[in-house]
Amino acid sequence: MFSEETVQKTQTQENDVCEACGTIVELGSVIREDDTQLVLPFSGPTKESVEALADKYIKAAKARFDTVDITVDYKEVESIIESKVTLQFECTAEKLIFEMGLSAI
Repeated sequence: MFSEETVQKTQTQENDVCEACGTIVELGSVIREDDTQLVLPFSGPTKESVEALADKYIKAAKARFDTVDITVDYKEVESIIESKVTLQFECTAEKLIFEMGLSAI
């Protein structure tokens, strides 16, 4: 049979949380009903370069979710243009779906 040490080691491994793969979590701890807003920060040397980058994400959000509400704020900090794009989705699932596809943009 199994030694007590092997059993304890196996139980410890089963209770460990892996950040990369094989993670088992309670769905309610990941998805909150009110988590519908995504804020994307962008920065660059010119407003045009920042707008071009932000526009990729705005177009992708609008193409996937026609009801997404988008606001964009710009400010200049020490010769750098900073932008904050806020995407307000109708539900948490829309936000999560969009976030999962961010790497393809």
